[in-house]
Amino acid sequence: IGINDKFQMVRDLFGGDVKKYDETIELLNGFDDLDECMIYIVENFVWNPDSEGAKLLVSLIERKLA
Repeated sequence: IGINDKFQMVRDLFGGDVKKYDETIELLNGFDDLDECMIYIVENFVWNPDSEGAKLLVSLIERKLA
């Protein structure tokens, strides 16, 4: 994840909390299935699915697990 993408996701999705971002990315990296990632996100976060940060994160997850 590039530095600009990271800053965008930290700002859009984690309210500037870099620690929460790092913990979440590490956890998501441990999943082997796209559905598991999406279920975790829906159960633990209330994100606007149309935000640039959410679109970017979902795109990265899909590329990794597709």
